[in-house]
Amino acid sequence: MSAPGRRLWIDSHIHIRGWSEEGGPRDFPVEAILAVLDAEPAGLVWVISLGFPEMARLRADPVAAVPWVNEGQWRLLQEAPPGRLFGSLSVHPRALRESHAALDLYGGERGFVQVGEILSHDWGCALDDPGLVELARHAADLGLPLQCHCSTSAVPDGEHIRQTISLARQVPQAQVIAAHAIGGSNSYLHITAAEIYRTLGHDNLWLEIRDFHTREYLRAALQRLGAERLLVGTDWIARKQPPFPPYGLLFSETDVDRNPYPCCVASLEGFLRESGATDEEVDCIASANALRLFRLADRLG
Repeated sequence: MSAPGRRLWIDSHIHIRGWSEEGGPRDFPVEAILAVLDAEPAGLVWVISLGFPEMARLRADPVAAVPWVNEGQWRLLQEAPPGRLFGSLSVHPRALRESHAALDLYGGERGFVQVGEILSHDWGCALDDPGLVELARHAADLGLPLQCHCSTSAVPDGEHIRQTISLARQVPQAQVIAAHAIGGSNSYLHITAAEIYRTLGHDNLWLEIRDFHTREYLRAALQRLGAERLLVGTDWIARKQPPFPPYGLLFSETDVDRNPYPCCVASLEGFLRESGATDEEVDCIASANALRLFRLADRLG
């Protein structure tokens, strides 16, 4: 747990490769990742998932990739101090046997806290594919939320959020997260769809905030959905080799000097306050929602 007076900030959408770019042993020490967390004045906690090598292998050969991807993430987590990094496990609807086994091992025994990121658009299937519905039921039995990729701008017809809500509707016992739903040009579409879904009586959908500086989207999400349904999910990626970029860098940027605001939690928190968030709402989004959703309260360092 962070020290008194120190903001606890839990980001549930972080990509770190568990293997090298060539698919061999990881080519950087866990200390290179911890250096990014330690450089942040706030108490920063990450929920990590697959990197680019794992994405490529899942696309090409899901049967072989599912156990390989998850083992790479597990090895990285084992090297980190307790309570700093938590795992997301990968599944694939074309590797059901391997995915069910991964759910039981990594979600049931090894303490991974969510399923994701589910990149169905990269796999040539829908987020509500029958195989993913089957896996969502298993994940729900284990208390694992499912993090579903929703296009920020590339798919303007809303198909990704439609599929995400379809999955949530078919498996009402599951908690479903629309990944990086707030921040791109599709933000109002995502907010409206989530608002309608809630109005119909459903309460198992969460939306991630990626781009905190888009205050008009934050304001709409706060007013129409409430802070209790929003999560931090910046999509930070460990690009190339260490030293890695600081936390808070926009997904679209690779150069800190071009980022439109200082890269730190204080900037992101400031955008929440400028969007009208109260102290209680900031606390919800920063950590309280994630603590509850991922059951982390007793697991922080």
